Amino acid sequence: MKFFLATAILIAGANFSQAALFTNSISVDAFVRGNAPAANYGAAGSLTVSGSTATNAAGTANGVADSFIRFNTSALVANLNSLFGPNNWAISGVTLRVVEVGAPMNTIFTRGKGTFEIRWTSNDSWIEGTGMPMAPTDDGITYNDEPPLLTNTVSLGTFTNAGINSTESFSLALSSALTSDISAGGEVGLYLTALDPEIGFTFNSQNFTTANQRPVVIVSAAPVPGTTGIVLSGNDAVIAGTNGVAGGTYVVLSTTNLLSPLNQWTPIATNALETGGAFTIRATNALSNPSAQQFFLLQAQ
Repeated sequence: MKFFLATAILIAGANFSQAALFTNSISVDAFVRGNAPAANYGAAGSLTVSGSTATNAAGTANGVADSFIRFNTSALVANLNSLFGPNNWAISGVTLRVVEVGAPMNTIFTRGKGTFEIRWTSNDSWIEGTGMPMAPTDDGITYNDEPPLLTNTVSLGTFTNAGINSTESFSLALSSALTSDISAGGEVGLYLTALDPEIGFTFNSQNFTTANQRPVVIVSAAPVPGTTGIVLSGNDAVIAGTNGVAGGTYVVLSTTNLLSPLNQWTPIATNALETGGAFTIRATNALSNPSAQQFFLLQAQ
């Protein structure tokens, strides 16, 4: 008989007690306006997402506005590597948290509840600039710059603002583009744009005077289990693992065809850990057919 052991990680839906949370501050941000396509507003104390018919404090429609956010994950990656070992972790959640201003008085900002979209962007080359709402500049990102910046984006979900003064959290879809970009330890860009023409979503920027009301991205990550070996015990396969998490459930899957889709692999053993660290799972009668080659896979749920 031949047997083979692989390792996989499935984080979706996990509730690991030893998962780590890292709050990452925004490094640069800016909003851009369709009604002033060559103007930069990178140094404003607020960001905005506005639909085409949203109105300001004076009841005047102010045109489309989008926001760009970028954050650096080098400290986040260093922190997770120190906790779990280099690259020995997987991202299990990403949340953007902002403080909304429900009724901004500055007439450049509109008001109104509605839906908007957050997208991951691959192009992080834009410059924040120094423009202010009443004194825009041309030294940073503008509405005219959007087309090349949006050639490669991935939707992270659609959301609705509260329309009142409040702290709001938006749980982003864990696309492979986003998680890979975060794990690389560099710049990660987000783009916020209106879907509802009546939305006027204004929130504090990274230039806002009160630090704890600025935007942050909260990333959660869980350690990835590893395998250290497999031992035969009669017809049983005893698989040794490492980096297990207390409260986590680990499953051994088996197949005789390595090309089978994962949903066709057969669960043959389960172990719910009471403590973290090294662990073993005994797959009873896993080797009862000595004439067939078998493949085993360790999965965290």
